[in-house]
Amino acid sequence: MHRNKVLSLMVVAALFLAVAIAPAAAQEAEHYVGFVPPALTSPFHVAMVEGAKARAEELGWKLEVQAPASEGDFAAFVTTVQQLLELGVEAISINPIGTDSAITAVKAANEKGIPILAHNFITPFDEGEVVSYIGYDQWGGAEKLAMHTCELIAQKYGKSAAETNGKVYILLGIDSIFSHRRTGGFKAGLEKGCPNVEVVGEQTGEWLRTKGSEVASIALQQTPDIDVFYGNSDEMAIGAALAAEQLGLTINEDFFAVGIDGNPPTLDLLGQGAFSATLGVDPYRMGVTVIDTMAKVFAGEEVPLITLTPSVVVTPENLQDYLDGLLWTEPVAGFPEMDNDLPTIPEEEMMDMTPEATPGS
Repeated sequence: MHRNKVLSLMVVAALFLAVAIAPAAAQEAEHYVGFVPPALTSPFHVAMVEGAKARAEELGWKLEVQAPASEGDFAAFVTTVQQLLELGVEAISINPIGTDSAITAVKAANEKGIPILAHNFITPFDEGEVVSYIGYDQWGGAEKLAMHTCELIAQKYGKSAAETNGKVYILLGIDSIFSHRRTGGFKAGLEKGCPNVEVVGEQTGEWLRTKGSEVASIALQQTPDIDVFYGNSDEMAIGAALAAEQLGLTINEDFFAVGIDGNPPTLDLLGQGAFSATLGVDPYRMGVTVIDTMAKVFAGEEVPLITLTPSVVVTPENLQDYLDGLLWTEPVAGFPEMDNDLPTIPEEEMMDMTPEATPGS
């Protein structure tokens, strides 16, 4: 009897100890981290934030998201990062637009000993230490989209891609490595896939749907028979499509609209037959990847300097597979992307950088 009583007391004590320790252990597992988009004016960045938030919530972390009002406000970008550092975040991820402002932000984190990552960006800075650059190959992705564009034009004219003629208008983003790579890669793809297709003009649409619409309206007055509007971002291409339709043209018959991002509004339009194709880079899952990378850093695991996330041309035919995550492939260690008008991944390395498709999470 005495022995049973002792055992009972030991069990109670053990349970008490477990309960006492559990909250402390849970608290140790929680992390307070920061996430800085260049702005939240684009559905792309909104989707990435949603992915990061969802993953942080799953892990029991607190995610602090702050962003400048506009993508061109580089001073506000630096101030935003500094504010998060003052709030005591344990790690931070930024989406740089201006190099100088980004380096200032990186150095501020370095001085405080806070791990800093860069997302949607795989071009290492000359100064400061970034734990990992996370993003997709913009040149290679734009090239893939251009090859598909060649097929669209060829089908319109009943010719092979190698033989077809056609006219493409390019809507540029704000002058930056982003617009340079997405334009250079697209032109390289046109040259490979349909060398007789002509780029009849290019003008900045500043990443915005409204501006893309304005630019396209003027372009169509000057060149009424444009076959394809390509936007460095989906939003500009959507604006161009709206402008063309207002002039009585029918999308996917008279003209095509293609862009980069794979934003939710674009995917909706694809499903409705109101867009032609997008380079889906799955911003939601890219946001998840940022948090997963932070988790590895906190766990003391080694992470690659360049974390390459996938991209895929999304069409009405494979839209559902994309939405279901079936076209997502696990991120791999990659090559840095430089502003040098050359492919990001050397040709001899292409096969090694193409992982098998796996169901998305």
